[in-house]
Amino acid sequence: MKENYEYPLMPEWSKDEIITMVEFYAQVEDAYTTGVAKDEFMKMVRKFKTIEPSIAAQKQLDRKFKELSGYSIYQAIKTVNNSSKEHVKVEK
Repeated sequence: MKENYEYPLMPEWSKDEIITMVEFYAQVEDAYTTGVAKDEFMKMVRKFKTIEPSIAAQKQLDRKFKELSGYSIYQAIKTVNNSSKEHVKVEK
């Protein structure tokens, strides 16, 4: 993980949406570092997809987040969603 980076945010997001997205990015980081509760993580994924429904924009955010942090939103979602465990840690 890189130190001291900014989360990719969209200018059209409201303050509440920005707060939710910061929480989502933190969940993605946790998925790689400490692991996450599957149900809670998938709730955040649904919020992410509500805030940013465009697949193209989601992919753009994933690329930017991976470039900045080294963590992939897509891989985290895929790994957690496909796991049968209650607590999931994504291997890099």
